[in-house]
Amino acid sequence: MQIIDAESIRRCVSLEHLIEPIAEAFRASSRGQVQNGLLVLYPAASAELGDVYVKTATARDESLYIVKISPWFKVNSQTGSSQGGFIAAFCSRTGKTLALLDDQHYLSDIRTAAAGALAARVFVPEQHSTAAILGAGVQAYWQARALYREKAFDQLLLWARNQGAADRLRRRLEPDLAGVRIIICSEAEEAVRQSDVVITATQAREPIIRGEWLHPGHHVTAVGADDPSKCEIDAVALNRARVFGDSIGTICANGDVHRWICSGAYAQDRLAGEIGEVLIGAKMGRERPNEITIAKFVGIGAQDLVAARVTLERLGGSFIA
Repeated sequence: MQIIDAESIRRCVSLEHLIEPIAEAFRASSRGQVQNGLLVLYPAASAELGDVYVKTATARDESLYIVKISPWFKVNSQTGSSQGGFIAAFCSRTGKTLALLDDQHYLSDIRTAAAGALAARVFVPEQHSTAAILGAGVQAYWQARALYREKAFDQLLLWARNQGAADRLRRRLEPDLAGVRIIICSEAEEAVRQSDVVITATQAREPIIRGEWLHPGHHVTAVGADDPSKCEIDAVALNRARVFGDSIGTICANGDVHRWICSGAYAQDRLAGEIGEVLIGAKMGRERPNEITIAKFVGIGAQDLVAARVTLERLGGSFIA
């Protein structure tokens, strides 16, 4: 068994390496060729202080299967420390452990950004100029880069509860988004109303996007509300939009969709489908220029499986039996 450190993974795997493999993972999942598992633990004193996601995946014709441990603790965000975590890769033929990828959450970060890039590809209108990011953490940074890679924009609006964090994100993004005007907004409503595409990447437990703020042609990619206690989008927004998920079962059990189905304010049969179905061609993404679309991502094990495989292949492939 090999233990691969985070620095080695960062050197050999980038966001760009994962976009097409993640697309195939979504296709395979929507075809029913993947077993995705998810368990959420709350070892801290309260859910707001920390959680641990345990994700699993095995897929037809894959040489390996994975178990991922992905913690998030508030204290690490406050101190700027790594969140930790790892992916264990096992041989699908013998069950033996092939490698521990001590990625320190890096693969989770970029595989989620790759999903955002795919959402931009299939849902964001060609005619757009202004993007908005709600949130100022690591995922806000990666989602901005992923969106710009697929659908370049002229202006980026940033909003976060902590203005200092928003300013740090602005300074971090400036070298990556050359020529883009980056503005910090004091209110989430201002950022949403003035944008063509919005990305939510927060730990919010109550909605930060109101449906009445959305205008025809708007697109929202929501990646922050990833357990049953979190919620970034209100029921009005869901009901005004065509909503797609990474997995129907996963989004119905977690986040915004879960919240409003349980309350009776939204119905599961209103969901438009999975992004994998759009990538396959079984469902239409954006059907009309003026419709509102939402891509809701909780994250599925298939993404982690292909991220692990790509990493091992780029390290030489000798790990894979």
